[in-house]
Amino acid sequence: MPVHLSYIRKVNFKIFPVLAFAVSLTSVAVAQDTLVKALKQKYRVTEINSQGVAANPGTVLTIEADGINAEPYPTMITFENPVVDGQVKQRSKGLGFLKSNNLQILQPGQKVYITKINEDTQGKEDALKLTILTSDAVLATYTNGTYGSQYQAAKRYSTTLSFKEPKGTLAQMSVDDASKMIEAVLSVNAGDQVRTRDAGTIARSCEPHCAVSATTGAPVGGAGITQAAPQSAPPTVALGQTPAQVTATMGAPAQIIDLGAKQIYKYPDMKIIFVNGKVSDVQ
Repeated sequence: MPVHLSYIRKVNFKIFPVLAFAVSLTSVAVAQDTLVKALKQKYRVTEINSQGVAANPGTVLTIEADGINAEPYPTMITFENPVVDGQVKQRSKGLGFLKSNNLQILQPGQKVYITKINEDTQGKEDALKLTILTSDAVLATYTNGTYGSQYQAAKRYSTTLSFKEPKGTLAQMSVDDASKMIEAVLSVNAGDQVRTRDAGTIARSCEPHCAVSATTGAPVGGAGITQAAPQSAPPTVALGQTPAQVTATMGAPAQIIDLGAKQIYKYPDMKIIFVNGKVSDVQ
């Protein structure tokens, strides 16, 4: 059957706008992806394991803005801090009931790592997002919901900064402009990077069971760093030992859960269970 030229023209007129729209979307996505890749090259992202240890520390930045809310890491829910024109805006009051009891407002001068960089262009405005983690851990107090007992643990704090911009801005934004926007809130000091590398060995030998400064290697938050002892026989825990005998061998536990007649001492690689003041099980 012969094909009429008029039919081909109609098809072409319908296809070309669709192709042009698809190419436009692809160009925007490529431009934004290029921006994120370039920012990741400028600000080295820190790799964090499930325990909150900086397995591969990246660029250290200094907080310059007030009002950044953060929760202990890891947390089930992380709320974003919107940033508009260099100012951190307060989050919705309606979400207040979901916040952590240990929520902290990060202070200017605190050091942080970047753990993630991405963008969101699906809403009514563009958002460049940086997830940050404090380089120093602090002692946070937790309450056992069932028994009401309290314990302390060294924790880093994490949150996401969402830099809000008008729709379509990120597709046209240069790396320099994005850097200026970021560094109005998080500045970069070359000296911090040197101190982080120098303190890295100390920090990794201590984490995550004590609080240690990533930029100075000094203990923070009330936790200390013990000097390495000469090689000796591994400590032994025996059934029937008292808490005093265990701590004399193992040192103070990272966490104590007091359940009355039953107590649980948590160490980095084991749990020691006491019943009526005697070791009954080791896990």
